Amino acid sequence: MKLVFSTYLYNRFPDSGEGLLTKYRSRLVSDDLIATIAEKKLNLAQHIKISQAMKHQRISRSILADALEAIVGAVYIDKGLEFTEAFIMALWQDFIEQALVDAIEIDFKSMLQEQLQKKHKEHPVYKTIQSDGPAHKKSFVVGVFLGDKCLGQGAGLNKKIAGQAAAKNALDKIKES
Repeated sequence: MKLVFSTYLYNRFPDSGEGLLTKYRSRLVSDDLIATIAEKKLNLAQHIKISQAMKHQRISRSILADALEAIVGAVYIDKGLEFTEAFIMALWQDFIEQALVDAIEIDFKSMLQEQLQKKHKEHPVYKTIQSDGPAHKKSFVVGVFLGDKCLGQGAGLNKKIAGQAAAKNALDKIKES
């Protein structure tokens, strides 16, 4: 799974740094998300045989995550990498965007706001500059402004991701100057 998401993230965010891509990947392959997918997409708990001693207990999330990882491994051995990539992306498709939002809760927007308040005593303002695509797959470009000056821009499949990317872009520019 790490290989699939490393490739996916590298291609999707070619200008992002290694640290951010690592955070994204870490969230996408976390046991918590894998267990959630095992529950919600595959209803895997119903198909796991457990001992009599555990019959009246709920199957733990770590067991669900391990079971889904084993299934992905079996698919890879049986069908190869290309099929496995498609299999993983199909299972994760409904969870990727929220996982990316969760991963960047480092919160570049808060970091930028703190810096600007110290130096300029003003709050940044985020504005949607552009939105494209059909309603079910829109993409957004958001700019972060201090007064009339655009400090940075960012893109994403929702406004929250785009706003975080804009704040990161602005922080990077501030760091460079």
